Amino acid sequence: MLPCPTACEAEYGLATLDQYGRLADRTVLRALHWGPGHPLALTLVSGSVLVVARDDATARVGNDGYLRLPVGVRRACRLMPGDRVLLVADPSAGRLLLHPPAALGALLDAHHAAILSGATP
Repeated sequence: MLPCPTACEAEYGLATLDQYGRLADRTVLRALHWGPGHPLALTLVSGSVLVVARDDATARVGNDGYLRLPVGVRRACRLMPGDRVLLVADPSAGRLLLHPPAALGALLDAHHAAILSGATP
């Protein structure tokens, strides 16, 4: 399992997916020092997407500085234009996690159930 950044180390963003698969947030990419043309490998992990820089990767940061998700990734994550995606950058490790709505729901279900039942999570 990959160690997670603490809240103070992570850079967060919330981006809307457009009709071309572009995530309209450059803040987290700048925190990672990933500029236009930077090669990125995308891997599906438990409904989320792990993004890391890799020289042999075919995905790249667009010329406009935005990350575009390939159609296959969007379909696998059930993402539609207008969906919001939580972006969590870990600059010290050089990686980015993208959490689509379905993955966020799955992550938070147990937490919400505990809160609503009066239990302390």
